[in-house]
Amino acid sequence: MNLIKKKSTLFPFIFDEFFKNNWDINIPQNSYSPFFNVKENDKEFLLELIVPGKNNEDFKIEIEKRLLSVSSSIEEEKSKHNFIIKEFDSSSFEKSFEIPYSIEIDKINSIYKNGILSITLPKRKEFQNSAKKTISVK
Repeated sequence: MNLIKKKSTLFPFIFDEFFKNNWDINIPQNSYSPFFNVKENDKEFLLELIVPGKNNEDFKIEIEKRLLSVSSSIEEEKSKHNFIIKEFDSSSFEKSFEIPYSIEIDKINSIYKNGILSITLPKRKEFQNSAKKTISVK
């Protein structure tokens, strides 16, 4: 497999325009998978998903058997326009994450701001890093 796309000299440039787009043949039409970050500090993990164009009410966050599921389902509006190119929309999605045993499940919370859904996963006390302690030798 070659990761660098080479320009074909066998076909005229008009075919290049047609084939340059990934037509997403195998991807469901009304679904996508948002990009996400996972951050960690001494007291918590922070899961951030980039999902622009949503409202707080559009999200469904559930935990079952240490599996965190984040989803958003919206009804597709009929557009008055025919898209020539459509590289974004606010489609439905579902993403799941396995939660480590170190997480205090009852204290998980979330906030949606500026197109980023942030889910805070606090660590249980016994898994939090304590300050470094120096022990003197006597």
